[in-house]
Amino acid sequence: MHSLMSDIRYGFRNFLKRPGFTAIAVVTLALGIGANTAIFSLVNTVLLRPLPVPHPEQLIEVYGTLHNGADYTIQSYLNYKDYRDRNDVFSGLIAYRFAPMSISHEGRNERVWGYLVSGNYFDVLGLQPFLGRSFVPEEDKTPGSHPVAIISYGCWQKRFASDRGIVGRALRLNGHVFTVIGVAPRGFGGTEVAYAPELFVPMMMAHEIEPGSDWLESRDGDNLFVVGRLKPGVSSTQAESALRAITLQLGKEYPHENEGRGVRLLTPGLFIPDIRNSVISFSGALMGVVGLVLLLACVNLANLLLARATERRKELAIRLALGASRGRIVRQLVTESVLLSLAGGLGGLLLAAWINDLVSSIKLPTDIALVFDLRLDWRVLAFALAVSLATGIFFSLLPALQSSKPDLVPALRDEASMAGFRRSRLRNALVVVQVALSLVLLVCAGLVVRSLQVAQRTRPGFTPENAVALSFDLGLQGYKEEKGRAFQRQLIERTQSVAGVRSVALTSVVPLTLDYSYTTIYVEGQSATGSSDLPVAVPNEISPNYFRTMEIPLRGRDFTERDNKDESRVAIVNETFARRFFPGRDAIGRRFNFSGPDKLYWEVIGIAADGKYNSLGEDPKAAFYRPLLRDYNTNATLVARTVGDPQSVLAALRSELQRLDPTLPLYNVQTLSDHMSVPLFPFRMAAIVMGSFGVLAIVLAAIGIYGVMSYVVVGRTREIGVRIALGAEPRDVLLLIVRQGMTLAVMGLGIGLLIAFGVAQFLSKLLFGVSPVDALTFVGVSLLLALVAALACYIPARRATAVDPLVALRYE
Repeated sequence: MHSLMSDIRYGFRNFLKRPGFTAIAVVTLALGIGANTAIFSLVNTVLLRPLPVPHPEQLIEVYGTLHNGADYTIQSYLNYKDYRDRNDVFSGLIAYRFAPMSISHEGRNERVWGYLVSGNYFDVLGLQPFLGRSFVPEEDKTPGSHPVAIISYGCWQKRFASDRGIVGRALRLNGHVFTVIGVAPRGFGGTEVAYAPELFVPMMMAHEIEPGSDWLESRDGDNLFVVGRLKPGVSSTQAESALRAITLQLGKEYPHENEGRGVRLLTPGLFIPDIRNSVISFSGALMGVVGLVLLLACVNLANLLLARATERRKELAIRLALGASRGRIVRQLVTESVLLSLAGGLGGLLLAAWINDLVSSIKLPTDIALVFDLRLDWRVLAFALAVSLATGIFFSLLPALQSSKPDLVPALRDEASMAGFRRSRLRNALVVVQVALSLVLLVCAGLVVRSLQVAQRTRPGFTPENAVALSFDLGLQGYKEEKGRAFQRQLIERTQSVAGVRSVALTSVVPLTLDYSYTTIYVEGQSATGSSDLPVAVPNEISPNYFRTMEIPLRGRDFTERDNKDESRVAIVNETFARRFFPGRDAIGRRFNFSGPDKLYWEVIGIAADGKYNSLGEDPKAAFYRPLLRDYNTNATLVARTVGDPQSVLAALRSELQRLDPTLPLYNVQTLSDHMSVPLFPFRMAAIVMGSFGVLAIVLAAIGIYGVMSYVVVGRTREIGVRIALGAEPRDVLLLIVRQGMTLAVMGLGIGLLIAFGVAQFLSKLLFGVSPVDALTFVGVSLLLALVAALACYIPARRATAVDPLVALRYE
């Protein structure tokens, strides 16, 4: 222990003597470790950190499976009740559903998101409310009988100013009076890691929260997440076996809804398995990228340590001559490296904390309350410590071993040593690896940035410029069908006369809002095959003038008022629909339906241009449109084409809506240009992340090459002085140093290009409109890195031309 403390003190003194080297090494490691720690905190949040409830390891989520386990689904309410009442492996089974609600408070109506939960929700999770009480069994039996609510801790702080008298107060939800019975525990944000509910309402109030819904009485309405707490001594395998037996019974009792279904138990908290798998894949890709960043930082450190050890040849030789063993020297050098890496790890933690705060502050351009709760808990701190120690130990061993065996006589005489340094294969290899890794990171970053550029230029099938949208849900305000229809008609009439509005329309879904679904298509005269892969199309409901307002080309005719009658069954399809379902024929006049082969058919009256519906990167999809005012839909969006400033028109439209109903909450109020930030968000975030890593790669490469070439110049000072004394021109000296560095850089570029060709193939799913072997990216990145390497070599080389020949002659 005494010798270790001696090594630490000696190391600190050395660092203070060389502040430039110390700063470069610590900053390099902080960047690499910080990036890895930040990404690991994401992995920790979505995969490792348990839910904030007692004994979270006992919680298991129950999913249904379809098509022999190929597809996952959540559960219906009636199936949940049977699982709850028939199982003997869970001490409790809960169900919950994320739902929008209209909350009225202090004269303002807002649309918020909350949970509809089974009455045993808080009891099974083992949570006690911060204030008030949780739900009781009576509130989970009779629909509509107990209008009570528990608000989240964040909602209590934000909307009610932490008023401890909130319990027992009335709260209006969807026009119905609810009583606040409690405040959820602090730090509890529901049972999904990325959703932030503001309210918890008993499931028996579903009709009031989701007017017109009938899923409480439906066995095939799969819309509930189900989580159970295992009994002591029961494993997840035993629980899954028991639930499979119940599932088989339900398949026999209710074959129409349950035959062929299965069950699968998974860790709760991360949405459905498809999203879980996507998050795992995305996190794995990010960890791979930041792993390259850390490897680059470590190679940088090893190179700097090797170069610095050359400067310390005489010191190490004296210690060896005085009797120090080689192992003692190696331990000293490794100890110094570990001190550097721990300092870099501390800086990395500060960087990761800043990155996490930055990510947490991101407000996604969606109506859904999503959160990114990234924290530096003990798992993240342990990861940072482990990475710091591993970096300090493993990447200092080779430089330490090589530095601890100098030629004693030349070293003690302090003879010119850079000839050996110049021939160091390890040092050359490290520079090559450094450049190669930097190129791989830059190519990945360049491809993703190019994807963003292509995505920004992609036309979504409509014209976003000079257009606005406002969404509302009349059902949340308790509108009956007759009143709702009258409101929608009146809204269209009044907004058409607003100054700056050229045309207006209503639609059930705005393209690229992630709300589109699919429905099976049956074409007249074509028999249904009964296979599991029946042809599907994207449905939408629109009012007349929708295509004019969105500037979507249309062949045929648009909807008119007469198409809103029940006896009218007309539809407009897109070009892909026409080609797919009516190949080689004109689709206008043809008929299809989406309800079954024996149902009434709808006649095609027009063909609209294709567009993007769920994402910019999707393949062409079949889509069709129905008259919105024919079949009443409470949820709608008003879209308007403007001739003036869209923002001022948006404000005027909002005022017109509020004059019709001052209590109606509006959401997604924005220009369609702003709306495009939703589909562009994944590309933009990927470009920011990868671009940041690309910039980091350039910085690390420049630091590494500059640092190594600076030590080369220092070590070759005598040689350079002699060359100048013998008549060498400054230009010759400049070229000598630059050539030495650029030879290694070019080798690294060549190796990096080969590696980048392979790595880029794994990015193909993240790219849009760009080939993984995009020539422009590869050539541009290579030239950029070569320019940075040349500049990093030029600055030390320029300093070498200023060497005074007398320095060399004096020692010779």
